[in-house]
Amino acid sequence: MFTPEFFIDSLQDTKRTVTNRVITDKTLNKVANTFIDAQTVFAKMLVNNTVTLCKYTADSFADQWFPSNNKADKSN
Repeated sequence: MFTPEFFIDSLQDTKRTVTNRVITDKTLNKVANTFIDAQTVFAKMLVNNTVTLCKYTADSFADQWFPSNNKADKSN
């Protein structure tokens, strides 16, 4: 439930709510909300890349530290 995406969505929803109350001009409000949407997509992309890179790194270290029997047999 408390994933990085949850926190991103919570923050962006708060920003959107404040923006909708502060910026009453329809054109400016639309531009501001479009910007918030772009920020949301960018933040989620960064989180996805970071999680993928961390998982890959952890898996690579685990393979080096604890090689499986199949890999050990092939190297001999």
